[in-house]
Amino acid sequence: MTRHMKSVEFQKSVRMFRKFSEEALRRRGGNQLGREGVAALMAIEAVLGGERLFDGSLLEPLAAFTNLLQSSQLPPEFGAYSFGDALLAIEEAHAEQRQNTDQLWEFAGELDSASAAQLAAFTPPELASGPADSAHATECSRFVLAAARSAPRGRAVVSCALACDALPLAQLAEHFQKLVLSDLDLERLEALVRRSVPEPLRARIELERYDASGCYVAFAGGADQAVQSASSPGEAAQSLASLLKTYDVGAGSAGLTRAEGRADLAISALGLAGLGKGLASYVTQAYAARGWEAADALAENPLAPVLELLSRLLEQHHIQALLRRASGAVLLSGVSEVELALLDDGQSEALDEPRDSLGVEHLVERLPSAVQPKAERSWEWRQGATTDAADPEKLSLLTLVEAVLV
Repeated sequence: MTRHMKSVEFQKSVRMFRKFSEEALRRRGGNQLGREGVAALMAIEAVLGGERLFDGSLLEPLAAFTNLLQSSQLPPEFGAYSFGDALLAIEEAHAEQRQNTDQLWEFAGELDSASAAQLAAFTPPELASGPADSAHATECSRFVLAAARSAPRGRAVVSCALACDALPLAQLAEHFQKLVLSDLDLERLEALVRRSVPEPLRARIELERYDASGCYVAFAGGADQAVQSASSPGEAAQSLASLLKTYDVGAGSAGLTRAEGRADLAISALGLAGLGKGLASYVTQAYAARGWEAADALAENPLAPVLELLSRLLEQHHIQALLRRASGAVLLSGVSEVELALLDDGQSEALDEPRDSLGVEHLVERLPSAVQPKAERSWEWRQGATTDAADPEKLSLLTLVEAVLV
């Protein structure tokens, strides 16, 4: 197997920066943070050299390094690789290590009704639109419709359609000859169409039960087996962590729909960051069935970083599917969120620091650096806001949404 040149070049960039960091430590005197940074770079270099597998503990230093590469603070010879580039390079190194072993996982997007019934933990919660959502809906519709007008009027695909209730589905159905809506729950998709699309346009819409992750059924089966066969929560977590470390699907296998050929436009709205959320939810569900606390699985053993790594890979695979299987793509995603408390004077106060949803600060960092967006936009989306004095919590969730057209 011949390694892609970009993977080799990224490895070279890591090596150069590791040597640069070592020299800086030597000259200025070391500190714990600096030593940890060099150790992380050495580990990433070893991954790219095929000496070890990547693990979730290296995600944060990897993101910090690629953010620095894209900040233009380093000389040009270091490259401007994105976090997306890095994940693909690491996946390539893993594939090279595993080339003499049988593949254990596969991308399986198509679902029968029996399999879909197992996956409630992965289906996005129903969202209730209201006045607080109107600005978000306006921004979302404006961006998506502008992208639609720039695309041929043939076939469009909306992946993870249930994740966003602000899509202008009626206008999309009017513009495209065929509009495919896919997600895990056909009944909710049908209800979405009845609610959003006038009857004369519904003949243009095709509904598809499809797993954008390609692995939910396999993950659910593995989680059930690990939990049911274990004698303790820790043993179950160790077993499931070991299974997930064998994940070996390549980004090129990821799909968007059952249909062959490239769509004229693919739209993924607010489903990206949700691809991995169901993983922990399913573990919680499996633990509860045994009478165990999920915290035993997610906080005090190696399972949490393994789940985070799998989430990042599933997100990157979905991005690659959008790029490979459509002539144009719209990607909208929450990139950070923070919980707000409504104060007595009507102002809001953040209860904590914003949490990154994708492991990076900006959505474009998840795109391969060779992909240049044709359009970008960002806005804030406030959910659950209330001014009801009878509500003792008065909480809301503020999400920073970013959108790109590629």
